[in-house]
Amino acid sequence: MNQYIFLIGTPIVAVESGYVEAIGWNQYGGWRLGIRSFDKKRYYYYAHLRQNFPFNKSLKEGSIVQAGDVIGYLGHTGYSAKENVNNIDTPHLHWGLQLIFDESQKEGNHEIWVDCYQLTRFLSQKRSRTVKNLETKEYHRVFEMRDPTAEEYKKRIGG
Repeated sequence: MNQYIFLIGTPIVAVESGYVEAIGWNQYGGWRLGIRSFDKKRYYYYAHLRQNFPFNKSLKEGSIVQAGDVIGYLGHTGYSAKENVNNIDTPHLHWGLQLIFDESQKEGNHEIWVDCYQLTRFLSQKRSRTVKNLETKEYHRVFEMRDPTAEEYKKRIGG
């Protein structure tokens, strides 16, 4: 897993289209979000999100996100059994990409995590522009995108 230092409240965007597999508080990761690719072979972990307003308000377990969507906001929550606590000195994003070729690799001794620094350098040049809605204080992508894989997934699950 990799850590990236930015300012509190920096919008976090989804790297790949997928669905929210995990969302909520984790004792070590603080407010965290896990997004699974539609083919179920990649899992993206975003942790230490902002206190009091960690995620895009529309997200819940099972929500579909598209690459470039604003999914949360950088913070320094975590390392506390008590929810919504900032116990980390430096605000940062803890970001990981797990490869899953078999469900038995999801947890345990056979997990495969990717070093994302080079991927992050590449993606930072192709960044999804965001704009803040002053009324809701939420950030949203500037340009809408049609992702055929997201549309196919919605049809499959009846959405």
